[in-house]
This record gives sequence, structure tokens and C-alpha cells, in this order.
Amino acid sequence: MTANDVEQQLVEIVLRFRHDPVRFVEFAYEWGEGELKGSAGPRTWQREVLDYIAGHLKSPETRFQPCQIAVCSGHGIGKSSLISMVMQWALSTCQDCRVLVTANMATQLDTKTSPEVAKWFRIAINAHWWEVKQSSVKVRDKEHEKTWRADFIPWSKENPEAFAGLHNKGKRILIVFDEASGVDDIIWETISGALSDQDTEIIWLAFGNPTKNTGRFRECWGKFARRWQTYQIDSRK
Repeated sequence: MTANDVEQQLVEIVLRFRHDPVRFVEFAYEWGEGELKGSAGPRTWQREVLDYIAGHLKSPETRFQPCQIAVCSGHGIGKSSLISMVMQWALSTCQDCRVLVTANMATQLDTKTSPEVAKWFRIAINAHWWEVKQSSVKVRDKEHEKTWRADFIPWSKENPEAFAGLHNKGKRILIVFDEASGVDDIIWETISGALSDQDTEIIWLAFGNPTKNTGRFRECWGKFARRWQTYQIDSRK
């Protein structure tokens, strides 16, 4: 079997997991070895979130409706690793997938979120597909590098328009808010207005500490609860 045959086989296997992020994650990483020594797979709560995404996408009734998931927790639960796994699955299983990641502060993106994502892309079975930098992850195929990518973008209250043009009709969009309680409401509202593409798989993940009793992240459990699948994870457990 030639190297091209092996690569084609890898592509075919990965594409089987287009709507099955759990099986993709189980396949893509060498659990129990190297940097994942001592870990047999995703944590229980991570698996629940991945399963929810799978169920949403596999249903013809919900597949092209926004899949919105909010996770409230303290530190140390494996939030950044889940973000990384979902990003790797989303990009690997859909050509020209677009991913946007923001956080409460630019330093969160630069020193925590982006390095963790880089680690998980580096140890994946298809690591050679991607060019990973501090502010982006893009496919190595030059014909698609502008359309098949993830970008880490600091938000600005004065420039919400930077988040207004996220469209990818007929393909897939993944939006990630890290430390979401610190992201201004105007950014939430701008993103909400962009979730209108027809026949598009749209996944929006918001993670954060319960540091504020007002704001859009808090309202995922309140005013906007019907739009969001919510999880509250006790970091002490």
C-alpha cells in the first residue's frame, strides 16, 4: 500500500465521523499514550456534550438549526481540551468549515485557548493536514486555506462588525466563546444575527465561570434558555 493509499484511507475513515464527534475523538487521538497517558478517552461531561452535538446533527429536523451549547463551571474541568476536540472534529469532517473563537480577553486567547488547541491538533492522527499558528488554524491545501480555517479573534465593543460577516452557506460554522461571561452583550447579539444561513450546520459553544449574575451568558439559563442546551459542571468533582 502506497503513502497515497494510506492517506486516502485516512480521509475516508475521518469522513465517516461527519456527524459523530465522539467516534472521531476516539479515533483521532492515541488515548493512554504519550501526552494522553492515563486518560482513556473524553471525560463523562465532555462525552455528553459531544453526544448532544451528534444527536442534533443526525436529526433532519434540527440539523440546519443552530446547535447552541452553554457550559458553566469552575476551573480544571477540561474545558479547553473539549474546545480543541470539537474544533478538530469540525474542521476535519467538513470541507471549508469555518471556525471563529473569541474569549473574554486577548490574553486568554493567546496564553490559554490557542496553546491548548495547538497541542490537540499536534497530537491528532491527521496533524499533517493543518498549519497551526497562534491566531489561526488553516488547512495546508493552498486552494482552500482562506475558506477552511479557524481564527482566534479578540472582540471589541467598538467593532462588533468584525463578527457580523460569518456566513458559510451549505457547509459548517463553529463559534466558540471562551470565558463567555466576559464577552460583551453586543458581540452575542451580533453573532446571533449572523446565524441565518440556510442548509448550514451551525454550532455555537459558550464556556464560562459564573462570575456575573447579568448578561447574555447568564441568560442562557434564563431569558434565552429555550435556545440553549446547558450544562453546569462542578469542578470539585
